[in-house]
Amino acid sequence: MAMEHYNLFAKSHRVFLFDSPRHYELAIEELTEYLKANPDSGIAYNNRGLAYSEMGQGEEALLDFAKAIECLPNDPAAYLNRADLYMRAEPAARLQEAIEDFTRAVAAGGADATLHRRRAYACLRANRLQDAVDSFSRAIRVEPEFRQTYIDRGKAYQAMGEDRKAQQDFDAANKLR
Repeated sequence: MAMEHYNLFAKSHRVFLFDSPRHYELAIEELTEYLKANPDSGIAYNNRGLAYSEMGQGEEALLDFAKAIECLPNDPAAYLNRADLYMRAEPAARLQEAIEDFTRAVAAGGADATLHRRRAYACLRANRLQDAVDSFSRAIRVEPEFRQTYIDRGKAYQAMGEDRKAQQDFDAANKLR
Protein backbone atom coordinates (compact mmCIF):
# COMPACT_ATOMS: atom_id res chain seq x y z
CA MET A 1 0.00 0.00 0.00
CA ALA A 2 1.12 3.52 -0.66
CA MET A 3 2.29 5.85 2.10
CA GLU A 4 -0.72 8.11 1.66
CA HIS A 5 -2.97 5.30 2.89
CA TYR A 6 -1.04 5.15 6.14
CA ASN A 7 -1.04 8.91 6.44
CA LEU A 8 -4.81 8.64 6.38
CA PHE A 9 -4.65 6.01 9.11
CA ALA A 10 -2.39 8.29 11.08
CA LYS A 11 -5.06 10.98 10.91
CA SER A 12 -7.90 8.62 11.78
CA HIS A 13 -9.25 7.53 15.14
CA ARG A 14 -11.03 4.56 13.65
CA VAL A 15 -10.07 0.94 13.63
CA PHE A 16 -8.59 -0.29 10.40
CA LEU A 17 -9.00 -3.87 9.29
CA PHE A 18 -7.03 -5.78 6.72
CA ASP A 19 -7.57 -9.22 5.32
CA SER A 20 -3.99 -10.44 5.55
CA PRO A 21 -1.22 -10.29 8.14
CA ARG A 22 1.09 -8.80 5.53
CA HIS A 23 -1.07 -5.68 5.37
CA TYR A 24 -0.68 -5.25 9.13
CA GLU A 25 3.07 -5.72 8.80
CA LEU A 26 3.16 -3.04 6.12
CA ALA A 27 1.03 -0.75 8.27
CA ILE A 28 3.44 -1.21 11.17
CA GLU A 29 6.42 -0.45 8.93
CA GLU A 30 4.80 2.65 7.43
CA LEU A 31 3.53 3.95 10.77
CA THR A 32 6.97 3.41 12.29
CA GLU A 33 8.45 5.56 9.53
CA TYR A 34 5.69 8.13 10.01
CA LEU A 35 6.43 8.25 13.76
CA LYS A 36 10.11 8.93 13.14
CA ALA A 37 9.09 12.21 11.51
CA ASN A 38 6.09 12.79 13.81
CA PRO A 39 7.04 11.45 17.26
CA ASP A 40 4.15 13.22 18.99
CA SER A 41 1.39 11.69 16.88
CA GLY A 42 -0.83 9.95 19.38
CA ILE A 43 -3.14 8.84 16.59
CA ALA A 44 -0.28 7.11 14.77
CA TYR A 45 0.80 5.36 17.99
CA ASN A 46 -2.79 4.28 18.56
CA ASN A 47 -3.11 2.90 15.04
CA ARG A 48 0.23 1.11 15.16
CA GLY A 49 -0.91 -0.35 18.49
CA LEU A 50 -4.03 -1.64 16.75
CA ALA A 51 -1.90 -3.26 14.06
CA TYR A 52 0.37 -4.85 16.67
CA SER A 53 -2.70 -6.08 18.52
CA GLU A 54 -4.10 -7.69 15.37
CA MET A 55 -0.74 -9.39 14.81
CA GLY A 56 -0.84 -10.87 18.33
CA GLN A 57 1.98 -8.65 19.56
CA GLY A 58 0.29 -7.55 22.76
CA GLU A 59 3.29 -6.08 24.55
CA GLU A 60 4.17 -3.86 21.59
CA ALA A 61 0.52 -2.82 21.34
CA LEU A 62 0.40 -1.92 25.04
CA LEU A 63 3.52 0.23 24.67
CA ASP A 64 2.01 2.07 21.70
CA PHE A 65 -1.32 2.61 23.43
CA ALA A 66 0.53 4.03 26.46
CA LYS A 67 2.45 6.39 24.16
CA ALA A 68 -0.80 7.40 22.42
CA ILE A 69 -2.35 8.17 25.80
CA GLU A 70 0.71 10.20 26.76
CA CYS A 71 0.37 12.24 23.54
CA LEU A 72 -3.44 12.54 23.65
CA PRO A 73 -4.61 12.10 27.27
CA ASN A 74 -8.10 13.45 26.54
CA ASP A 75 -8.82 11.18 23.57
CA PRO A 76 -10.81 8.04 24.43
CA ALA A 77 -9.53 5.95 21.49
CA ALA A 78 -6.29 4.59 22.97
CA TYR A 79 -7.93 3.92 26.36
CA LEU A 80 -10.67 1.99 24.58
CA ASN A 81 -8.24 0.01 22.43
CA ARG A 82 -5.99 -0.82 25.39
CA ALA A 83 -9.04 -1.90 27.41
CA ASP A 84 -10.08 -4.19 24.56
CA LEU A 85 -6.61 -5.73 24.58
CA TYR A 86 -6.83 -6.25 28.35
CA MET A 87 -10.21 -7.97 27.85
CA ARG A 88 -8.60 -10.42 25.40
CA ALA A 89 -5.46 -11.05 27.45
CA GLU A 90 -4.39 -14.66 27.74
CA PRO A 91 -4.53 -16.81 29.76
CA ALA A 92 -6.97 -14.61 31.71
CA ALA A 93 -8.50 -11.27 30.96
CA ARG A 94 -7.07 -8.35 32.88
CA LEU A 95 -10.50 -7.11 33.90
CA GLN A 96 -9.49 -4.53 36.51
CA GLU A 97 -7.14 -2.79 34.06
CA ALA A 98 -9.82 -2.97 31.37
CA ILE A 99 -12.43 -1.39 33.65
CA GLU A 100 -9.99 1.36 34.62
CA ASP A 101 -9.29 2.14 30.96
CA PHE A 102 -12.97 2.05 30.03
CA THR A 103 -13.54 4.47 32.93
CA ARG A 104 -10.85 6.77 31.53
CA ALA A 105 -12.37 6.51 28.04
CA VAL A 106 -15.75 7.48 29.50
CA ALA A 107 -14.16 10.46 31.27
CA ALA A 108 -12.59 11.58 27.99
CA GLY A 109 -15.65 10.97 25.81
CA GLY A 110 -18.57 10.65 28.21
CA ALA A 111 -21.21 11.70 25.71
CA ASP A 112 -20.79 8.37 23.89
CA ALA A 113 -23.19 5.72 25.17
CA THR A 114 -21.06 2.96 23.62
CA LEU A 115 -18.24 3.77 26.04
CA HIS A 116 -20.61 3.35 28.99
CA ARG A 117 -21.90 0.04 27.60
CA ARG A 118 -18.38 -1.26 27.01
CA ARG A 119 -17.49 -0.45 30.61
CA ALA A 120 -20.68 -2.19 31.77
CA TYR A 121 -19.79 -5.38 29.88
CA ALA A 122 -16.33 -5.43 31.47
CA CYS A 123 -17.94 -4.97 34.89
CA LEU A 124 -20.29 -7.88 34.16
CA ARG A 125 -17.34 -10.12 33.31
CA ALA A 126 -15.71 -9.08 36.59
CA ASN A 127 -18.98 -9.85 38.43
CA ARG A 128 -19.28 -6.23 39.51
CA LEU A 129 -23.02 -6.14 38.94
CA GLN A 130 -23.85 -2.80 40.57
CA ASP A 131 -21.07 -1.10 38.59
CA ALA A 132 -22.49 -2.68 35.43
CA VAL A 133 -25.99 -1.43 36.25
CA ASP A 134 -24.62 2.05 36.90
CA SER A 135 -22.80 2.09 33.54
CA PHE A 136 -25.86 0.78 31.69
CA SER A 137 -27.91 3.51 33.40
CA ARG A 138 -25.49 6.18 32.17
CA ALA A 139 -25.68 4.72 28.66
CA ILE A 140 -29.48 4.89 28.81
CA ARG A 141 -29.35 8.55 29.88
CA VAL A 142 -27.13 9.33 26.88
CA GLU A 143 -28.97 7.13 24.37
CA PRO A 144 -32.44 6.24 25.72
CA GLU A 145 -33.69 4.73 22.46
CA PHE A 146 -31.11 1.90 22.32
CA ARG A 147 -33.21 -1.14 23.21
CA GLN A 148 -30.39 -3.61 23.97
CA THR A 149 -29.10 -1.54 26.89
CA TYR A 150 -32.41 -2.00 28.74
CA ILE A 151 -32.25 -5.74 28.13
CA ASP A 152 -28.68 -5.97 29.37
CA ARG A 153 -29.38 -3.86 32.44
CA GLY A 154 -32.46 -5.99 33.09
CA LYS A 155 -30.31 -9.14 33.03
CA ALA A 156 -27.89 -7.53 35.47
CA TYR A 157 -30.79 -6.65 37.76
CA GLN A 158 -32.00 -10.25 37.53
CA ALA A 159 -28.55 -11.51 38.52
CA MET A 160 -28.72 -9.18 41.53
CA GLY A 161 -32.16 -10.58 42.50
CA GLU A 162 -33.95 -7.33 41.67
CA ASP A 163 -36.74 -8.84 39.61
CA ARG A 164 -39.06 -5.81 39.68
CA LYS A 165 -36.36 -3.52 38.24
CA ALA A 166 -35.43 -6.20 35.72
CA GLN A 167 -39.04 -6.45 34.53
CA GLN A 168 -39.27 -2.67 34.21
CA ASP A 169 -36.26 -2.73 31.91
CA PHE A 170 -37.61 -5.62 29.84
CA ASP A 171 -40.93 -3.76 29.50
CA ALA A 172 -39.10 -0.59 28.44
CA ALA A 173 -37.16 -2.60 25.85
CA ASN A 174 -40.37 -4.09 24.47
CA LYS A 175 -41.84 -0.60 24.02
CA LEU A 176 -38.87 0.35 21.83
CA ARG A 177 -39.56 -2.31 19.20
